[in-house]
Amino acid sequence: MSTLDNSKALFQSSCSTNSEPYALQNIGDMMSPEFSENCIIIVDPSIPIHHKAYVIVDFNDDLYFRQYIEQNGRKVLMCLNSQYDEIELDNNFEVHGCITQQKQRKQKSLHYYLPNNSTGKIEFTQTGKEKTNK
Repeated sequence: MSTLDNSKALFQSSCSTNSEPYALQNIGDMMSPEFSENCIIIVDPSIPIHHKAYVIVDFNDDLYFRQYIEQNGRKVLMCLNSQYDEIELDNNFEVHGCITQQKQRKQKSLHYYLPNNSTGKIEFTQTGKEKTNK
């Protein structure tokens, strides 16, 4: 069995034990149009999970890259592509981090957590923004 055949074992040995941000490649169209197939995502395990965050979650012995939604007491993993079903979470899931940025071929990096210009507080944006040096 190649390492790609057992992606969870590869992830656990190289990513999930690390407390530093790490890169993964998005496979599939489940998170399009915001995340294209094969784009590179940066995952930060130190950012706490929150409503509408893009996350890497271990649930029922599978890893998922989805948007985390909390609504009416329910916790759900949703694909941005409506052709795929949502996954309702019970309390038996583990968060491996929130996606902080992505890089697509021949495009600039998009950041999902940036400081507010007036308050300096880090804010989340669902559509990503280019980081400007001010």
